[in-house]
Amino acid sequence: MRGSASSARGPAGPGGGHRAGRGAPPRAGGGGGGGAPPGTGVVQRLCALARPGELEVHVIDPFPPGAGRIWRRAQPDLLWMNSPVSAVSDFGGADGLPSLWEWLRAVPPAAATGVGPAARAQRVHERWFATRPLAGAYYEWVFARAVAAGIDVRVHADRAVDVRDSGAGQAVWLESAPEPLVVDAVVLAQGHIEIRPGAGERELAAHADRHGLLYRPPGLARAVELDELGPGETVLLRGLGLTFVDQVSLLSQGRGGAFRRDRGTGRLAYRASGREPVIYAGSRRGVPYHTKPTSTLVAGPPPLPSLYTREAVAALGTGLDFRTRVWPLVVKEILGGYFHELLLGHPDRAGMSWPEFSARLAAAAAQEVPRLVAAAAPDPADRYDLDVVATPMAGREFDDADHLQRWTRSYLRAGLRRRGDPRYSAELGALAALGSAVLTTLEVAPRLTPRSRRRDVEGWFLPLGGFLSSGPPRRRMEELVALSEAGVLRFLGPSPRISAAGTAFTATSGVVPAHVVRATGLIESRLAEQALATTADPLLTALRGRGECAADPATGLLAVREADRRILLRSGAAHPRRFATGPAVAAVCSPERDRVPEFGFFAVNDAVARAVLSVVAG
Repeated sequence: MRGSASSARGPAGPGGGHRAGRGAPPRAGGGGGGGAPPGTGVVQRLCALARPGELEVHVIDPFPPGAGRIWRRAQPDLLWMNSPVSAVSDFGGADGLPSLWEWLRAVPPAAATGVGPAARAQRVHERWFATRPLAGAYYEWVFARAVAAGIDVRVHADRAVDVRDSGAGQAVWLESAPEPLVVDAVVLAQGHIEIRPGAGERELAAHADRHGLLYRPPGLARAVELDELGPGETVLLRGLGLTFVDQVSLLSQGRGGAFRRDRGTGRLAYRASGREPVIYAGSRRGVPYHTKPTSTLVAGPPPLPSLYTREAVAALGTGLDFRTRVWPLVVKEILGGYFHELLLGHPDRAGMSWPEFSARLAAAAAQEVPRLVAAAAPDPADRYDLDVVATPMAGREFDDADHLQRWTRSYLRAGLRRRGDPRYSAELGALAALGSAVLTTLEVAPRLTPRSRRRDVEGWFLPLGGFLSSGPPRRRMEELVALSEAGVLRFLGPSPRISAAGTAFTATSGVVPAHVVRATGLIESRLAEQALATTADPLLTALRGRGECAADPATGLLAVREADRRILLRSGAAHPRRFATGPAVAAVCSPERDRVPEFGFFAVNDAVARAVLSVVAG
């Protein structure tokens, strides 16, 4: 009997593949990013569940297996993970595999990891943020450990560009191979898929070509050479999220600049090298993501979920609009988390007891909530206003650009203080409730209209969650403030208008009248929005063109069957031998399910691996 599993990827994205079998071993195949952590997770479960000699797995990825494109070692140490090492636990506990923190504590030999002296690993602590190359060494180690189980795993440093039915199996076409790899099942694990530029991006790129300017479309941050953008030249960065933080690091420290902490004030100062450009940056909100918290809850975790539950949403019915019907429950949940910490952790600032507040919040109509908040927090500085938090620059206007810079630095310093001072720990209670609300929203998504899921959840609520809870490490935010003080980084404010004008790019700010910036470079410092309809991945493009995959109507992502991640055809049927996992995949559970397997990295990979093995066994 034969069976196999593999994954593959398109031109500039991650890729990977796997194959499984017995006798003449069964095989499997998949596309895009299969060698990166999502695909490695499936490989790990296949190797753990199968017996030696039973399975043959092909991994198809042009980047190193385990690390893939994003975590490969061949990139600057300036690029960091966005989670502390103690929180990187995707593989921790899976069949004896250590988490990243456990792996670092074991101090693997430098000769085996290639990450430098063992003493370097010994200096890290639980809240340390690893560099991406170091994380890549860990993911490569996980891959090597997984495939050491005796399963036949073969790595192809290539890209998969098409998958077709072939008799009872699947033919996986590789970019550089004349004949396809015939397998029994395919797992697509592309990670973030490549996206075709839109009309506006093509116009900006053409303008740059005509006038010798620099233009970078949305994507991962990468170095800009001196002949592309020289010292003192002005460059615009559109986007203030995590890609922006990486790009600024490359344009400053990557150009030889350095930070020094003042022993008296404790603040960072930036010493320029003279090779930096002048960076102007803006986004829809006009401010960077909030920094990661470094303080802890005083009263302990709030009870979650509390008011925003699947049962509460089920009572509202189906075909719901998120903003009008569901959002009031989300607001109550977040306020509940905030006041649980404020009233119990800081009782000297409380206007009522936690039991009283909790009962009144549950019974309050939406219009009564502001009065309840005011009663519970007598000091206005202790009140939590989601509208102000979500749009901190709404209604503001500044006399000049320098006034905007001073206000933004003050805002960032206040954020650093609030995320690190135990006095403001109530905000951590709000963040805990926000995290719970995100999970509940994904659970109840089938009860929303497709339009509301795309507009309100994908386009508004989830980005708000990222803005509040998925920001950079504290050190990175301190660096942004120091770069602003040094004049290397300047902020444009919310929703800057960027256009191609004359022989340059121009940016105007809506909060500083008549302020115009001319630049010789424009970098879209954000990731491209994932959507099957606009993908440049050749494998997905080929499948979509033949109706062999479909976009989820609410998210635009690759549609799969919830239980086992089988790819859905345009007809709505599930392909029996094709599976997909990763951020380009749309998968939510029905409201009736007790568990949401895709919320757990291990659970998703285990479900996919078991489904693949069932194909092999059949």
